[in-house]
Amino acid sequence: MRFPKPPSLGIRLPRLAQGQMSRLLGAVLWAAFWALTLATAASVCLFIFMIFVPLGVDGVRVTTDSGGITVPVPRVYILFAVGAITAYLGGFSLILNHLRAMVRALQMGDPFQPANVSRLKQIGLTLAVVTGGAWIGQYLVSRLVRGELEPPSVFDLVTPAFSVLVVFVLAEVFREGARLRRESELTI
Repeated sequence: MRFPKPPSLGIRLPRLAQGQMSRLLGAVLWAAFWALTLATAASVCLFIFMIFVPLGVDGVRVTTDSGGITVPVPRVYILFAVGAITAYLGGFSLILNHLRAMVRALQMGDPFQPANVSRLKQIGLTLAVVTGGAWIGQYLVSRLVRGELEPPSVFDLVTPAFSVLVVFVLAEVFREGARLRRESELTI
């Protein structure tokens, strides 16, 4: 049985010639990598500045439907927050750097390199650490404001955990592709 063809929405996606998509991805990853790298460098500078310059922060006000609460924030908490943001940005800069290297290998026509397997595994590990760190940070902030914010649930980790598993599965696919390519080169 054939299903009827749905009507067109009038939106046509441009057809990209061979190699244009990888060039487009390379340009987007380049821009995103440098933006995150600059943001990470600025965050590191802010962290160093905050270590040596005393700040007069009395407290943070968290506002909810029930009013809000002012929580005194010790200097070490602020340093921890800036350090966590630095680690978060740095982790994603590292991920983008590995993705850029993989796109370069794709542009050369050789994506199934053994180096890409280790890059994918490092991406998966970095993504797991960043996700876990962000979850722990959200939990600590919810404890800091004493019940004004809901702590994150374990179910908030389902989608990121699935993403990490997908990256590790892709690493194994690339490993098998590299093995098959090596075998085909030796067969001749």
